[in-house]
Amino acid sequence: MTTRVRVLVGVVAFLFAAIVTRLWFLQVLASERYEERARGNRVRLVPLPAPRGKILDRSGQVLVEDVSIIQVTVNRRNVENEEELLLRLSGILDVPVGELTDRLEDPTYLPFQPVPIAEGISIRVATYLKEHRLPGVNVRVVGDRVNPHGALAAHVLGYLGQISQEELDDPSFAAYRPGDEVGRGGVEQHYEHALRGTPGLLNLQVDSKGEVVSVLGRRESRAGNDLVLSVDLGLQQLAEESMADAIGAARGIVDSEGRRLRARGGSVVALDPQTGHVLAMASYPTFDPRIFSDGLSEDEWQQLTSKEANFPLNNRVVQGQYPAASTLKPFVTAAAFKAGLAAPGQYYECPPEFEVPGDTSGTVFHNWKSTHSGHISVAQALEESCDTVFYQWGYQFYRERSIKGDLFQRQLRKWGFGDETDVDLPSEAGGRVPDAAWKQAVHEAYPKLFPEPLWLPGDSINMSIGQGDLLVTPLQLAVSYAALANGGTLYRPELGLRVQQPDGTVVQAIVPRETGKAPLNNRNRQVMVDGLRGAVTTGTAATSFTGFPHSSFPVAGKTGTAEVVIDGIDTNHSWFAAFAPIEDPKIVVVAMVEEGGHGSETAAPIARRVLEGFFGLTPTEFRIGVATD
Repeated sequence: MTTRVRVLVGVVAFLFAAIVTRLWFLQVLASERYEERARGNRVRLVPLPAPRGKILDRSGQVLVEDVSIIQVTVNRRNVENEEELLLRLSGILDVPVGELTDRLEDPTYLPFQPVPIAEGISIRVATYLKEHRLPGVNVRVVGDRVNPHGALAAHVLGYLGQISQEELDDPSFAAYRPGDEVGRGGVEQHYEHALRGTPGLLNLQVDSKGEVVSVLGRRESRAGNDLVLSVDLGLQQLAEESMADAIGAARGIVDSEGRRLRARGGSVVALDPQTGHVLAMASYPTFDPRIFSDGLSEDEWQQLTSKEANFPLNNRVVQGQYPAASTLKPFVTAAAFKAGLAAPGQYYECPPEFEVPGDTSGTVFHNWKSTHSGHISVAQALEESCDTVFYQWGYQFYRERSIKGDLFQRQLRKWGFGDETDVDLPSEAGGRVPDAAWKQAVHEAYPKLFPEPLWLPGDSINMSIGQGDLLVTPLQLAVSYAALANGGTLYRPELGLRVQQPDGTVVQAIVPRETGKAPLNNRNRQVMVDGLRGAVTTGTAATSFTGFPHSSFPVAGKTGTAEVVIDGIDTNHSWFAAFAPIEDPKIVVVAMVEEGGHGSETAAPIARRVLEGFFGLTPTEFRIGVATD
């Protein structure tokens, strides 16, 4: 045997030995590992989406629901020439190739899963795709989240967005998977686990290439529960229309400086004072939840969250924080009664100015009007909103701090100010009732913005008319007026009325929940209500309620004009709060227009229209009222 032949035999023998060794390793030593991997390659579990529950108004009218739409998917395993396929689909679907490519490369889908590339296509296009059988392309019917009334109640309802990693790490989201959609904002987020259905499961046998060989099993999905809201659809529509009318009308008002009001935002909320249930809730500017269905571009997201657009995503009813202005005066009155600084039968001087006794700084606190009203009762002080009467009480609260501490603040907090209402919505703000400790802390944190660390007489005086550093949300104010209306019970405001199965079987009734008792007795309340009745019939809001049927539906209300500085400009927020009928209150309404002028100009006419709609009256045409506090 030649040397060359021997070398060749040796190489062949070596290779044979290597192959035998490798086979022995695979079949003996690594058999369990590869057997497990082989089983994994044969079986795939594919989740089947579950319909999300409907959201209904209090009478059962649909506000949000899942509907069937036609979807186009592509199975990448069955596509030989992806570029050619997407080019052809682009012409059929009228979608740019680049956009189809991005959708097809979505990393949240596994290699063997069909990837949605178009939704909501017409029957004509679906039929064309069915007839031409493009490789890997399938047409199927799936569910989509739809708001039949468009942008109506957008802040109440919310929208859907892809689940975050933080949520996936949360044990309460253990049943969720990457790519699932969850509620974002509104009741969609708060009632996520009630609305979400139970996904099904498809057990598939696939070959080594990922092709489906057979269906091994199927567990059907189960629809989520429906959520019935306390919101009335008709009243909600009227509230939003009235707010839009007010914004448009206010922009035609010229202020004392010759500037047109900007009226850039506002809110309306209506409650049932006997339960706390929300009857309507509107925030302006608003947005259309449908824009989230196909995903947002960066520019679209910036528009929804920008200062220039005045933050359309913000629900101003629960997130907006403003000085309460004169709408706070009923609760300042209650605090003065409780502290013994005022009494129902006493009279108080209402001059055009007030100065702190002994103050040498020259600081003068002005009434909103320049004439002297003489000595007036507590009810009259509320009726004509006399600032200087409240200044007197504010100063007395300051003087007694050394004995009674922050009694003024404690009394306001008992009405619900300075704390969240715990409404069934996300991202609620808590407002602020400032005191000496807060002022010291904020000075230490921001000495340039807050150079004065001490609580001064002016702090209590300004707070007595709802100004200074005090902040409230429209919802807090509505809850407090509801307590005044019903005799002193504070309720947690609720949008949810009940959770029920798709067949109507009630799963959970959301019952009213008391959160506290306001410091109020019947005699004091009657004086306060008399003042608020007068404010609507003969006082600051009288012109806005001209022609209103007070004999049938008597209203108690209060205007407020909050003085603020925005972008270096002195301007006013317009407030109005009311409840009716006085003897048996059924509704509380709070309206607020940012930079909308005086309380009687824009906010009071909004509330009037909402009251008219609630009582079945024909809503009057929106008219700007006469400027009063």
